[in-house]
Amino acid sequence: MRKIRRIFSGIAALALMSAAALAEPLTLGEDLAEEVRVPLNDQADYVYRYRYPQVDAADPSAELINSFYEYKAEDAVGFEIPMNADYYQAQEPTEDVRVEIDYQVTCNGEDFFSILIRTSQGDLCSYAGHTFSRQGIKPGSSVALPYLLGLLESEESDTWLQDRQTGKADRLVREMVWDALEEREDIALFEELDEEYLEFAFFPEEDFYLDETGNPVFYLQPGAVEDSDRLITVPITIEEILDEM
Repeated sequence: MRKIRRIFSGIAALALMSAAALAEPLTLGEDLAEEVRVPLNDQADYVYRYRYPQVDAADPSAELINSFYEYKAEDAVGFEIPMNADYYQAQEPTEDVRVEIDYQVTCNGEDFFSILIRTSQGDLCSYAGHTFSRQGIKPGSSVALPYLLGLLESEESDTWLQDRQTGKADRLVREMVWDALEEREDIALFEELDEEYLEFAFFPEEDFYLDETGNPVFYLQPGAVEDSDRLITVPITIEEILDEM
C-alpha cells in the first residue's frame, strides 16, 4: 500500500511540475519601492530602501499578494525603521547606515508564484523565501512546506494536526538537507556542526523558495553552516520528498 501511495504521490508531483512549467505567468506591475531617510546626527542618516513586487490587479491572487508586501512596507515605516534609527543614533555613527531590500522572482507559474527576498546591510545579508498559491490553497496566501506537500489542506484548523504534519515535514527535510550537505565538496562545514544543530539554524517549513519547475530549493543563511557570506542552497524535488514519506 505504501508503494502505491508513493507512486500516486509521484504522479501528482509530476503533474504539478508540468502544470507549473506550462503556466501562464503573473503579470507584474510597478514595484512597491521607497527610500526612507532618518537623520541620526550631523554626519549620518539611517537609510532604508526597499523594493517589493506588485502583481497586476486583474489576477484573482493579486490583492492578497500585493497586500502581503504592502503590510511589510507599512510595518517597516511604522515600527522597524524608527526602532532601528533610535538604536543607531545612540551609536553616534560617522557615516550613513544603509539597509537595502530587493527581490528575485524564482517561480512564476499557473499554481505558484515564488520570490527570494534579499536584505543587505553593509557586508551582512539575510534571505527570505515567499511562495504564494494561485490555485488549490487559498489564492494569494503564503504557502508553508506541509501545505505544498499536500500534508495539510488549506482549510485545516486542527492545531494538533498542523503541528504534527509540520514537524513530520521538518524532520524529514532536515535529514535530507543534512545528508546533502555532508556530500557537498564545495562546503567546508563547521567542525562542531551536526544534524541536531540544524534545528536551530534551519526551518524547512519556511526556509525555501520554488525554482522555475515548481520544486523547492531549501536554503541556509550566510554563515549558518560554514565561514562564508554566501547563501547555501539545497534543491530537493517534491517527488523525492514524497517518496521518503
